Amino acid sequence: MRATRPYTYLGTVQGMCRECRALVPARVFEENGAVYQERLCPKCGSARTRLADDVGWYLNRTAMTVQCKPSLLPGTTVRKGCPHDCGPCSAHANACHLPVFSVTNACNMDCPICFTYNRADQKYFMCRAELRNLLDKLLARVGPLDLINITGGEPTLHPDILDLLQECKRPQIGRITLNSNGLRLATDEDFCRALAELGVYVVLSFDTFQPERALRIHGRDVTKQKRQALENLQRFGIGTTLLNVMIRGLNDDEIGEVIWLAKTFSVVRSVTVQTMTFTGKGGKHFQPRKPMPLDGAAIAIERAMNREMRASDFFPHSSTHPLCYSIAYYLKDGERLRSLSDFFSVEELRGMLAQGYLLEPGREGQELFRQAIDRLWAEGDAENRLPMIRTLVDRMYPLGRSLGASERQAAAEQSLLAVYLHSHMDEDNLDLARLATCPDQVPDPEGRLIPACAYNLFYRQQDPRFWSTKL
Repeated sequence: MRATRPYTYLGTVQGMCRECRALVPARVFEENGAVYQERLCPKCGSARTRLADDVGWYLNRTAMTVQCKPSLLPGTTVRKGCPHDCGPCSAHANACHLPVFSVTNACNMDCPICFTYNRADQKYFMCRAELRNLLDKLLARVGPLDLINITGGEPTLHPDILDLLQECKRPQIGRITLNSNGLRLATDEDFCRALAELGVYVVLSFDTFQPERALRIHGRDVTKQKRQALENLQRFGIGTTLLNVMIRGLNDDEIGEVIWLAKTFSVVRSVTVQTMTFTGKGGKHFQPRKPMPLDGAAIAIERAMNREMRASDFFPHSSTHPLCYSIAYYLKDGERLRSLSDFFSVEELRGMLAQGYLLEPGREGQELFRQAIDRLWAEGDAENRLPMIRTLVDRMYPLGRSLGASERQAAAEQSLLAVYLHSHMDEDNLDLARLATCPDQVPDPEGRLIPACAYNLFYRQQDPRFWSTKL
């Protein structure tokens, strides 16, 4: 009998080698029901990483198309090829949906999981004039945006962070989000009050409730400060996203408690799970290196929530690569959550995202909600779901008043909890096809927009604000 190989070949992508950092071919294959990417480096040999826990999920996802949005201005000239011409280059398929501004390299923590670089020998603080210039160039290229993100380092350490946030308040920008480890938020009530007055949303990292795990993840126990920061955000009514870095075999069993916080604290609008990325100053050394793909993260949530949240609730974002983002929306029903996928098809939900990260149910969405109400009425609504969806519709489409897109989004969030699953790429799973559709982009000092994973893997090390060859 002729022997057969123990795997099924699925395709070849352009990846990279972790050791020599060269761009090399990588094959994608199924083995024992899971999907792997294996780099094929002629110099350093082969190495594999897991892309999906289930081949059926992988094939279903990668069969879905990405709905790309064009930029208003042409991209940079292609000379060296992806990823060396970012700006983005003229071959990049997608406009920026989420610009990420690194306004400082200062940080009051040194987390072992950190997937970026921040030089410690020289502090950088972006000035307001520089941010103004970058915003002008950004909006000229992409037009109005649902949201922007301010990060660092730890941006709350910037001495003029409130001035920078004020600069971001423009009619073309729907929402300003500020990343934070929560240490300043836990102690500085005046600062929290100022954020509330500016209408800024906070993305609060919240990875573990256990002090011994915090030592491994953050290098020290900050569990009490994280909780105090969330309580202060609640006290001042600041819209919040809980950002959880899910690490397979370390803290993936705690995601249920994170979601419980989201159900308990009314200011929490969403939970974002970023699966552990093994790159950057800390992340490249982190062990054990057990990749958590998006389908694995969804299963971890289903298990932790006793199927109140199901893996099948999560669908791919319409304008990102299907291996990069999964999203689920839930109606709040007292202590219970009900998935919007029980009311709408995946195609309808993807359409309501309108090529942004926030649900944007405009006039077409209003008709979809009306049809959902009609279906529930006709079916008898045995589970009493009509009151929830009617409350949501009344908030989004009040009688006698027409809300703008940002107002409607904010109104919807009073009834909804969004859960995002996000997988950054590292040296092991880089795929240039994924990179070419990336809508999360980092403005650099020249005003170029660099896809986030390209920036983390290639460009930040070329930026003297964040990287020093002496380090």
